[in-house]
Amino acid sequence: MRVAVAFSRHVTPGTRDRLLALLEAEKADGSVAARVALDWSSYEPSRLRDAPLAERLTYLDCPHAVFRRVLAAGRDLPDEAWRRLDADPDVSVRRTAARRPGTPPQVLVRLLRAHGEVFHVQPLLVDHPEFPRRTLRGFVDEPDPRVRLLALQDPELPVPELRRLTDCEEGFLRAGAAGHPNVTAELLERLLADREPEVAHAAAANPVLPRARMDRILAEAGL
Repeated sequence: MRVAVAFSRHVTPGTRDRLLALLEAEKADGSVAARVALDWSSYEPSRLRDAPLAERLTYLDCPHAVFRRVLAAGRDLPDEAWRRLDADPDVSVRRTAARRPGTPPQVLVRLLRAHGEVFHVQPLLVDHPEFPRRTLRGFVDEPDPRVRLLALQDPELPVPELRRLTDCEEGFLRAGAAGHPNVTAELLERLLADREPEVAHAAAANPVLPRARMDRILAEAGL
């Protein structure tokens, strides 16, 4: 109810700010309901999308990220507004702005190197027409494993880089390497014996695995 009132076009800025400040304080204290209300797109002030450009631009300085995120979903903003949104302190605002056509490649690379990808939001930023996919294999050197995972989005990732990922401590990286189309039968053999079942399952499901090895797996399982 507080979100609905705060997002109404009839409420004063002062009332809006007080209501949202209360929710943001509750979110900081761990309230799931407040986090959902502030972060889920279904609770965004969507009315702002149809407002005239001059009105929307007044929200560049809004202290609440949800309004700046709706602004960033527009496609008709001037260059200065995009520069500010690309440097917004809230990563969700920067991600939304980055989905526009013509996003500078360096903006996309910088965002992904800093925060990785959100895989449940389609299309992925690595699939953006302006993203320089030649940079993907360089993500293998990133210290953050969530960012390192993006190297696997390169279908031609060289075997030496895949081998490095199979040696990672994180199981999700080893599982990603096990399902990669460029992985070798030799690496798959190692991954079939992985200590984490999801890694072994990914290796067993990879069509790169020789047919004879697949038959052996089925026979050993009594299938």
